[in-house]
This record gives sequence, structure tokens and C-alpha cells, in this order.
Amino acid sequence: MESLSTILPNTSPNPSRHDESSEAKEAKTEFYIGETAELDKVQTTLIDVTESTGSEYNQPNEGNVFVLCEFEICNNSDTEIAVSSMLSFEAYCDDYTCSGSFSALLEKGDKNQLDGTVAAGKKFKGVVGYEVPEDWKELEIRYTPDYWNGNDIVFIANK
Repeated sequence: MESLSTILPNTSPNPSRHDESSEAKEAKTEFYIGETAELDKVQTTLIDVTESTGSEYNQPNEGNVFVLCEFEICNNSDTEIAVSSMLSFEAYCDDYTCSGSFSALLEKGDKNQLDGTVAAGKKFKGVVGYEVPEDWKELEIRYTPDYWNGNDIVFIANK
């Protein structure tokens, strides 16, 4: 497996531009590998994005690869939250919708699948998986911590 954060340690489009005053004025809407977003006292970080060609008995369709996205969710709210890799996340690869892949999740090794609950004040680390074309350029992952309020956090991974 090849880690994209190892290949591209800073995937932000403007890595050298850091104007703190303009960041404070304008709310950030997209986050990249290693950046933490907070919504309703829930902090979410896209820790790493890993590509895999599968294993002996589990391979993506020809011309595709598996992409595993590892997240850490820190619940600083007063209530338990539910996290579902299928219901809380949606993804777009090069602007085309892509569904979660159970086959990709088989390649997660000893990492948790991102499904479960997170008690108030606790953390959860796990992965969601997708099958995408091997020549993909950008993967956009939208995480909705609270399905009912409809707000989501957008993470971007560039190859």
C-alpha cells in the first residue's frame, strides 16, 4: 500500500500561503490530509489516504484501485454520536460520485472500519474505502456528523 500523505506531505493547494487574519475572517470549507475540521463540537481529521491494488483473492476491477481514507473523530459534545461509513460519508472521485466499497475495506489490515458510536468526550479512528480509477486525481469525501441537520465537512485528497 502506498500512502498519499507520504508521497505528498502537504496536499493543500497553497502550502506556503498562511495569512492568519484572512483565515479568521473567512470560514474554511475544505480540508486536506492532516487538517482538522470542527462542526457542532465534533472534530474530524483526515489522517491518511492509502492506495491498494488488493490482495491475492480481493482485487479491484481492471483499471481501478482501492483507496482507503483513515479518519479520526473526536466527540467533544455532550452526547454520543453515531458514525456510519455508508450513511455518514459520500465521495466524489474527479467530480463523479463513487460508492463505498466493501472490497476496499477488506484491505484495511488491522485498522477499524469507521462504523460505530463515539461517546461524549471520546475518540474513534477508522477507515472508509472506495474503488476508483487508477488514474484518479482528486477524491472529495463529505462527512455528515449529524444527518438530521444536514451540515457536512468536505475533505479533499489529491493524488
